[in-house]
Amino acid sequence: MVCHRDSKWMWLVLMVSTTVCPSIHAASKSATIGIAAEVLPACSAGSTVPATLGQFGTLDFGTHFNLAAQVTVVGTAGAGALRVNCLTSTPYRVLISAGGSGNVNARRMTGPSAAQVSYNLYTSATYATVWDNSIGVTGTGNGQDQLLPVYGRVPVQAAPLSGTYTDTVTVTVSW
Repeated sequence: MVCHRDSKWMWLVLMVSTTVCPSIHAASKSATIGIAAEVLPACSAGSTVPATLGQFGTLDFGTHFNLAAQVTVVGTAGAGALRVNCLTSTPYRVLISAGGSGNVNARRMTGPSAAQVSYNLYTSATYATVWDNSIGVTGTGNGQDQLLPVYGRVPVQAAPLSGTYTDTVTVTVSW
């Protein structure tokens, strides 16, 4: 009987709990959030080494006793070649300034006592097109480093004073 009495008591508790505490329904509301991101066409150029970021190294024509024969050189990674990395499908243009001479068709390195050695920079191994500061070289990014070699040539000329001859040109990458 004790068992039976407890059963009635349980039944009563269940009846009261369902009438006194009706089920609780939470209200809810939904909304949307717009999500967007814009990826701009972008390029980087120059060295990937932190100490020399934005630099391309030196296009070195080497050491010579005279300039009785023309001297040619091709830039390589970190030594005169131009590294460009643009997002896929991003068109770019690379221009090279005239350097100290102010004339892309008559670039000159300057040495001791302001002596000069003529040279020029070209877009290909044919040495037919001067790499200038208006048309330059164009390309399309592929998301990877693209190495653009610079072709340099020192033409035959009178022997200059002995010493080191240098010039600095500015490379501009636009996209």
